[in-house]
Amino acid sequence: MPDHDLIASKVSFARRWHVIAEIDLMRLMADHAAISQLCDALEMVADLLPERPSAATAEQIAEGLETLLRTHNPQEERLMEAMFARDLSEPLTHSLLDHIHARHVACAVQAQDLAAALRVGASEEAIAPDALGYMLRCFFEGCRDAMVIEQLAIFALGQDRLTAGARALLTDRLAAICQAA
Repeated sequence: MPDHDLIASKVSFARRWHVIAEIDLMRLMADHAAISQLCDALEMVADLLPERPSAATAEQIAEGLETLLRTHNPQEERLMEAMFARDLSEPLTHSLLDHIHARHVACAVQAQDLAAALRVGASEEAIAPDALGYMLRCFFEGCRDAMVIEQLAIFALGQDRLTAGARALLTDRLAAICQAA
């Protein structure tokens, strides 16, 4: 998103009374649904170890890891900053947004490591199945936890600003993520 779009989104949130509507959260929820699907695929790979995924499946998952997290994290951070820009001086807001950023960095690093491990496949350089299973589980559990924290942060920071539709959307997504865990 170019800088002028970011500024426009901040102005949009700032000018709009103080409401966070369902439409404001739709892209985030769509991204979270895609990440949940990726986590499900990774969990299936982990469950099938020591049998490794085919080269085509491994490549597809590796590309998904790199693409989704490379695009999702910056978009989400811009959205969170835009929604809560006027409250950034508040300690809770600042702390939660910093924590979300740190989780994004950790997930991105894990995604890169995991993509590389999946691409190696069953060659001589391959990671042992136990280690690969550990990497997979750390990643998908960490991503699911990060999504829950992000959505709970919106609940906490948005409080009375959430419309009924936004609150219902967050509640449904939280329930889905927690059920998958």
